[in-house]
Amino acid sequence: MKKLLLFASILLGGFTFGQDIPLGKNMFKADFTVDSVTLGIDSNQMNVSGEAGEYGRVYLSYVFTNKMDTKDAGEFTGLAWTQVGEDFARASLQGIWKRNGKIFELYTFDNVTDGKKTVAKGVLDLVNKTLKFDASQFE
Repeated sequence: MKKLLLFASILLGGFTFGQDIPLGKNMFKADFTVDSVTLGIDSNQMNVSGEAGEYGRVYLSYVFTNKMDTKDAGEFTGLAWTQVGEDFARASLQGIWKRNGKIFELYTFDNVTDGKKTVAKGVLDLVNKTLKFDASQFE
């Protein structure tokens, strides 16, 4: 019985603390225009540009794949570059995408050279050539 209680405590503790990503600090919106799409056999590439909070003008390149052959979903990687005055930043992008009707939802975790980490949820509308994110930085 003690082992069962110990196991339940560890399991509950893992759920309680394992989902603790501190969001909400420095929340910002990011609005992009789809500049180009290149279709491929195993991947598709997309370039977007727009404004993203304190980062100003941002350029992003994505590579979308579906390595697990899941229906209407997959993963992506990418790179971003931004400049505000004389300050430059770069970021590596990684996340998942899923189709939801006529739009695609993107969930991304980004590592930025300024030391900040960003998590964001975006909506990609290829018909209207827009990608809009609600983003938050965490430590």
